[in-house]
Parts: sequence; structure tokens; C-alpha cells
Amino acid sequence: MKFRAFSGVAAAAFTLIVAQPAAAQSAGISRYQEINNNVVQNILQNVRDQLRRQGVVSPSPGRLGFGAGGSDFDNRDPFAVRGFDDPFRALAYAKAPGGVPAVASGWLYGGNVIGGADRSMTAGIMTDTSSVTGAFDVTKIGVFTGDDALTFIGTGGDSWSHQGGLFAVDTSAPSTSVTVSYLRGGLSADLTSFVGWTRSTLSAPGFAPAVIEGSSIGFTGNVQYRFDFPFSVFIEPGIGMTYSEGYTENFGTKLSDTTEVHGGARFGTEMKWMTYTVQPSVSVFAYQITDSSALGVVGPIIPTSAIGYRGSGKIAVVWSPSFSSYLEVHAIGPAGGPSKPIVGYSTTQTTGLQAGLRYTWN
Repeated sequence: MKFRAFSGVAAAAFTLIVAQPAAAQSAGISRYQEINNNVVQNILQNVRDQLRRQGVVSPSPGRLGFGAGGSDFDNRDPFAVRGFDDPFRALAYAKAPGGVPAVASGWLYGGNVIGGADRSMTAGIMTDTSSVTGAFDVTKIGVFTGDDALTFIGTGGDSWSHQGGLFAVDTSAPSTSVTVSYLRGGLSADLTSFVGWTRSTLSAPGFAPAVIEGSSIGFTGNVQYRFDFPFSVFIEPGIGMTYSEGYTENFGTKLSDTTEVHGGARFGTEMKWMTYTVQPSVSVFAYQITDSSALGVVGPIIPTSAIGYRGSGKIAVVWSPSFSSYLEVHAIGPAGGPSKPIVGYSTTQTTGLQAGLRYTWN
């Protein structure tokens, strides 16, 4: 790490005031990697929903119904139950007779702008974070079969946080990530690599400003499967794992690492509002830290028995075949206290919102 004008007293204060909330953030996963993961998942959801809505990717095999006679699914006309009265649209031809142009070139491109704001509380210390992210995605339709898709996403952004209290801490955290995702039928899988840098400035009455810099890398993998029901209702269970490492400035000395597993589901539907398509959804996931360590510390730095939750509500609006937006509110926090508390560890509760704009072309 890099220190400037950092007295021994200020260093100790920094450790007590800054290190604990940073380590506890999202139970070991940094708030900045958490923000990036949320951005990536929202983009992936929008890509998958768009491909399914346009009929480019087939629904999950054996669309589920509520009883032998209660489903309007017709095996002889599967496009009808998905809202396609024209099979040319479902096969993604450029201009079907009398139909709306769909994805035809075999490629779909998207540009995204996402902004967010979060408030976290750790051991009575409040931290406010705002973020802006730009992302570009490319989807190849028809990789191994005619109805699967491979998506690549690149993100770049910055986050700014302010931590109050006796010692104020202001942090800037630029980051970037690359994601690859595969989709076929109801099955989807994705892998994201994350790289971030932090620059924090500590200020307090009677002390010269102090600066500390750090860096981090992380990987997140997820697998989901979507089940479609009548009336455009769906359930999408998923499981995944996140691994992160913290370093001194420019990936010098490794300071910590954390491994997390998570699982849950997304529930949603789709409806028409005037001439627009509205897609409300709710996600509920639980996570658990399975391993954690820090430089010079014997044993875990985070209780492996501590379990937390991530919940969100989202409304996406498709304004045109090329333009959409979404608004999401979310909360992250502990679901219960650890059976064996660790000295110096405190849980973090985070609430916030995220909004995004997306434009696509082919």
C-alpha cells in the first residue's frame, strides 16, 4: 500500500475505522465487486430476456402447465403460446412478411449506461457509495446449434464512497470486468473476471490527510435454469460462486482472499402497458462465506457459519425493439449471527438502487 503523510496515530485510526467496514462489506466481497456483479447480472438478464422475447432462443423444453386441461400450449403451434403468430419472426429472419424485424444477422450488439447509489452500515459507521458504469455486449446467435447464443460483456466504471464518523474516508474505485455467458433453452451459465483499484483519503481534525491505495481481483461464476409457465410467468433458480483477492497498490502484496457460494431464484412475468412491454421481477439469494484469510492472521477473518441474503426488485420497460430501461432496488445483509463470532468482525447491511439504459442493434 502507499501511504502519504500518515502518522502512527492516524495509521491506527485508519485500521480501526476503515479496515473493519471494508473487510465486513458484503461478508468479505468488496462493495465495488458487488456493484460490478450486480451490473453484469442485470445486463445478462436483459440480453436473455430479449433473445427469448424475440424467439431467437427456444424456451425451456416442455413448457410447464397447471394441469392436463389448464394449459393453452399447443405442440402443433408452439409459437402461439409465446406470442408469435408468425414463425418467420421466431426463426429470426430479417423481415418476415407482415412481421416486426427481429435479430437476423446472427449478431446482436448492445450499449449500456448504468448508475447506482448504495448506503451501508457497519458497526454504526455509515458509508454512502455512488457508481457509474458503461458496458458493451456482443452476442453471437447460433454457436453450436441454431438456437443457442454466446454473449461477451466488457464493463468499465468508477465508484465514489464517503464514510462518515470521527475520521472521514473518501474513496475512488475504478474497475473493469469481462464476462462470457452461454444460453440455450432454459439453461444459461456465465463467468466474470473483475479487476479494481481503490484510492482512499483519510481526513480528521488535527491530522494531515492520509492516502492509502489498494487493488483487487475477483471471479464469479453462475449457472441458471429458467422454467416458463403460462401467462408469461417464469422461475429461474441459480447457483454460483465468487472468489476475490485483495492486494496492496498495483497488485503488490496479497492481503486477503475470500470464497463465497450463493444460491436462490429469480421470479418474474411480462405484460403489456399501452404499446410497451413491462417486465417486473424479484430475486432472492442466500450466500455463505466458505473460506477467508488475511495476511498475518491465523484462521478465518470472516465466520464461515455466517449466512447472508441478497434481495432485489426490478422493473424493466421495453420502449422499442432497440431501447429499454430498468430500475432496481436491492438489499444485502446478514441472515443471522455466526455460531462462533470472530473478534473485530462486524456484519454489514446495505440498501440501494440501480438504474440502467440499454440500446441494441444488429
